[in-house]
Amino acid sequence: MTQLPPEDYSDDELLAMLNPVQLAELDRQIGEMFGAEGVDRVEALFAMANVYSLRAAARDEVSALAMLQLAAAMRRRADAMLASRN
Repeated sequence: MTQLPPEDYSDDELLAMLNPVQLAELDRQIGEMFGAEGVDRVEALFAMANVYSLRAAARDEVSALAMLQLAAAMRRRADAMLASRN
């Protein structure tokens, strides 16, 4: 069986690789990292997720996977923030 390159995984697949504790910690760190800068907003999270996704292509597989998981978590957080507005 051939393993997919990190960029071929969906956000759901990337996040499913993390256990619930890791996912909660990642979400907490995103909130702290961007909240301190005042950019814990939907638009900023989506923009930063795109930057991390693009930068992942220039990294080794392990680093790329971590960056893509971070980007997926940012998009998930932004989606949750959007949903809470409605």
